[in-house]
Parts: sequence; C-alpha cells; structure tokens
Amino acid sequence: MVKISRVIIFLAIFFPLTTFSQNGEELFKKNCSVCHLIGGGKLVGPDLQGVTEKREHDWIVKFIKNSQEVIKSGDPVAVKLYNEYNKAIMPPFTQFSDEEINSIVDYLANWKPAEKAVFTVDVNKKTGFKHDEMLRGERLFYGLIPLEAGGSFNCTNCHNIVTSDTLNWNPSAIDLAKSFVDPKGNNIYESMSTPVSARMDEAHAGIKMTEQEIYYVSAYLSELSTKQLAEHKIFPVKLMLFLAFGFLMTLAIIDLLFTKRIKYRIIHAVILLVGIGVHSWLAYEEATKLSRTQGYAPDQPIKFSHKIHAGDNKTDCRYCHHTADYSKSANIPSNNVCLNCHNVVRSGRNSGNFEINKIHRAAASGTPIAWVRVHNLPDYTYFSHAQHANVGKIACQTCHGKVEEMHILKQENDLSMGWCINCHRDTEVNFDGNKYYTTFKGLDRADKTGKKQPVHVEDIGGLDCMKCHY
Repeated sequence: MVKISRVIIFLAIFFPLTTFSQNGEELFKKNCSVCHLIGGGKLVGPDLQGVTEKREHDWIVKFIKNSQEVIKSGDPVAVKLYNEYNKAIMPPFTQFSDEEINSIVDYLANWKPAEKAVFTVDVNKKTGFKHDEMLRGERLFYGLIPLEAGGSFNCTNCHNIVTSDTLNWNPSAIDLAKSFVDPKGNNIYESMSTPVSARMDEAHAGIKMTEQEIYYVSAYLSELSTKQLAEHKIFPVKLMLFLAFGFLMTLAIIDLLFTKRIKYRIIHAVILLVGIGVHSWLAYEEATKLSRTQGYAPDQPIKFSHKIHAGDNKTDCRYCHHTADYSKSANIPSNNVCLNCHNVVRSGRNSGNFEINKIHRAAASGTPIAWVRVHNLPDYTYFSHAQHANVGKIACQTCHGKVEEMHILKQENDLSMGWCINCHRDTEVNFDGNKYYTTFKGLDRADKTGKKQPVHVEDIGGLDCMKCHY
C-alpha cells in the first residue's frame, strides 16, 4: 500500500499548474515521464505499471486533487506517506478537472508495452564500417540524397558542425557521434524510430528513415566521433589592416628610393605617416589586451544556461559555487551537485534529455565533466573570492556581469589591474555588522557636522601592491 501511494505522490508533484489537454498520454509524457517509467523500472519515482490495479481509482483522483485533505481526513496510507517523506507538503492541484486526472489514470490502466522492433542490420555495431557505408551515411546526413520515404533533410541545419556564438540547443553533430559510440550513450535506432523526448519528437516530425538508412548514418557518425567541432573563424580585420598598410608602406619606400614613379613626395609621406599611425594603434591595442580575455565565451562540454538556472529558476550562485564564501576560488560544480537536481529533472525544455544524460553518463563512468574555465587571472595575481564575496559583500554580478541573463557564459569585464584599482577606489567599506572590519574601526570617521564619511577600500590598504602581488 505504501509503495502504491508513493507512486501517486511522485505522480502529482511534477504536474504543471495549468493544462487544458484531455489526452492522458500527452499529459503523462509532458509532466510525468521526467520521473516515472511504465514497465521500465524505477527512475526517480517508482515504476507506474499496474498502479491502477493496486489502488482504488477514486482514491488516486482524490489524492492528486488535494493530498492535504486526504491526510487531514486521517487516511492511514496518506498519513504514513506524509510522515515518511518528512512531512513535505504536496501542493493541491485543484485547477485540474476530474476529466484531466481521469485521462491520466486511464492511460496508466490501459498502457501496453510497445512491440520491440526487429532489425535486420547490426544495431550494436559501433566501429568497423566500410568506407562506402560511411560515405553514403555522410550524404544522407547532409541531405545530398533523398530518403526512401521521400524528401531529404540536412541534419547540419540543426546539428551544427562548427562552433557558434549563440546557444544551439540541438546537440552538435560531434556530440551525436560521441554519444552514439559511447556504450551507455543514445541508441540511434531506438531514438530515430521512437523519439525519446517531446523535444526530439517535434524536431524529427516528418523524418522517416529505414533501418538501412539509419545504419548508413551510424557508419558516418562512427567516423565523425573521432573528430572535433570545427572552430568558427572570424575574419581577421586587424591583421588584414596591418598587412595592407605594411604593403603600402613598403611600396612607398621602394618608390621613394628606387623606382620614383610617383612625382609628388607628399603622397609617400602621407602613406608612411598613416601607416605608422595604424601600426602604432594596432600595437597598442594588442599590447593592452595581452593576457586579457574580455568577451571569452568557450564552448562547454554540456550546454548549460546560466539564464535558465540563475535567471528563470532563481538558483542561488552559491548553491553551485558553494566555496565562494570561504575559498580563494569559486568551485566549478561536481557531477554530484548537478545530480542533486537532475536526478529528478531528467529532461530540459529546450534540449530534451540529451544534455542532461551527459551528466548521468559521466557519473556512471566516474569521470568528472571537463568544464572550461572562463575567468582566468595571471599567475602573478592573487585574488580571493572569500575576501570579496564574503567579507566585502560584493555581488557576483559586479565582476562577472549579469550571468542570470547569459545563455553562454562570457567574461564581461577585462579584469585588468586598472579595472580592479578603480573598483577599490570607488567601493565603500560596509562596517555595519561586519566583524572582519573591527580592526579598522578607527577609520570610521565623521566630518565637522558629525556626519560619517565613507571609507573606501583604498583607505584600508586596497591599493597596496603586496595585497595582490607578493
């Protein structure tokens, strides 16, 4: 009895607040499949196969509708569940109609396992494909040849093969390939014939491939898995400007000293002066940016959006970067931190379950996710997050920018010495309730009228060279 009621708790917790669909299967897939399987064993919550045979229909409907009312009525199973789950209150779902809840319960009652597909090709093959099989798979992947069912689809329209400065929620072609060859990765035959998420179902609507065509694409993915995502090249404007004026200055000097084809020397002088000016400006620009990486936004191994986590979901920065208050650096989250949420949340609204599955595969293999660090200071510079985030009460956004608005995290500020010094000059020290600053109490001064004068970081040694360089 307890097991059955536990099923209902998990089932109800993850329903959205509003829905108008009467389709039980659609409701289940959109709201329940993130935590439950039917006939596939335990996921986050229990397997729901046969639940309607173990518990009365009316009780299930009533419990989903308002679990607290069932508990207050003294129902022994409901009370036991309430105590077992640390008296966590499941919100009432009175906005659901009986028809909507009945449609889900009916779907569970009438559910039957899908017939397992029988393939005539080797679905377990990951390597050892022939060259002509890889070549045909490449042509199918790029949409260069039609499918047997009609039409052609260029997969690279969604699954990019070069890096991008905007977040493409679809997995890259390289990610698809590496997931395919991973023993615990996606089964391309199952995912293409029966999409594993609503996101994929929507994206692949209209694409019908035979098992032989999927086999050819598998051959191409096998080859692609050994490659890296090509870097998006930006046209080198400054380099071309440097070379162009270098070339013009060279011609001007040659003509001035040897060929003497241009009659007016003022032209030579203008070219040389402008060229020297452009070269000097470029040298200054590049020298200033040396070891600075403002705007740096590398591709990460998982498409993690700070906008969704810190912005939309209001996740506190310190939940993931929990050492920021007492350590020199703010830690990069481990797999376990991610799984605290993603053991429950198994599918993203933008990326389906592909990206979240990377966390689970990494955890299963015992290999940490190789996140790419974005903010780097030179080795000769000492910086403590504890001093700034904890003692100084500096908001994360002061240095890192509005990360809650960034899908792709980038370095907002140049983090130069001048930038830090200006911050130390402008930032006032907050003495109120801050025990760290008790040793600086004498600096809390007032003017002739008795009004307290602000004390800035520079007044307590913030511009001392040895603070950052020692």
